[in-house]
Amino acid sequence: MKKRIWLVLMLAFLVILVGCGTARNGVMQEMGASSRDYDDAYKESRVPGEGYERAYDESAVPGEHASGEWKAKANQKLVYNAGLVIETEDITAATGDITRIARQSGGFVAKSYLYRTEKKRTAELLLRIPADQLFAVLEELRSLGNVKRDTLDSDDVTMRYIDLEARNRNLQRQEERLLDVLDRAETIEDVLQVEKELARVRGDVEAYTAEFRYLRDRIDYASVSVSLEETYTASTMVKATGLKGVWRRGINGLVSSVNALLTGLGDFIVFVFKVLPFLLLLLVIAAVAYLIFRKRKSSRDVEG
Repeated sequence: MKKRIWLVLMLAFLVILVGCGTARNGVMQEMGASSRDYDDAYKESRVPGEGYERAYDESAVPGEHASGEWKAKANQKLVYNAGLVIETEDITAATGDITRIARQSGGFVAKSYLYRTEKKRTAELLLRIPADQLFAVLEELRSLGNVKRDTLDSDDVTMRYIDLEARNRNLQRQEERLLDVLDRAETIEDVLQVEKELARVRGDVEAYTAEFRYLRDRIDYASVSVSLEETYTASTMVKATGLKGVWRRGINGLVSSVNALLTGLGDFIVFVFKVLPFLLLLLVIAAVAYLIFRKRKSSRDVEG
């Protein structure tokens, strides 16, 4: 009897194990299918030519971007931002070179500022460069002068890209279904309700489409900020330019000195008028004190 009981228990245990294994295999298969579906959707959402990764060859020297090659990466959407601070002897020529480099790469200068002080000139430029031309452009920019700062960073916006693309697709399908419902609406109340929902969906489509286009633009074109600082070098040639206009500069200096003298004299006169009441008060006090002193001295002389 006991042997039969143990045999039944062992059979039940084996059945449970087999059932658990089957269930586990089923779950793993479902997870694998979900993962494949997600990967397929992920790949379908990719636009060719967007997103890049650096692939160095064996002769590449670390830190030298010119020796690297680019290849498209299927699943990533990257936003690149670079920054350079460059010292140059001729800021006008450097600005022209930067504009030329940007245009030749298929990009453009988005912003340009020139600042002038008594000692030097500085410039700020913002470039938008095609992502696949970024490293080649950076190499050309580095050759324009002494690079004081060199930064490069990337932002992975893949999930945001996929999310916006999926939202746009779903909203477009909703719009198609609402248009179909609108065609089949029979009462004015139904028409008004469908049109209200259709207006909301179209508003969302416009908003998400604008955000998606902005994100696409940031992916397609990297942002490069360039700061130029002008430096001066000592000349090895003797030049007579210092005597140019010396007579006019001398007359201007004389006039400036006379004006300064007259201004100082005028300020002194104004100051005298301001303190005149106080001077008169002090003069009265001094006179009274002098009279009292003389009177006491005279009384002492009479008594003596």
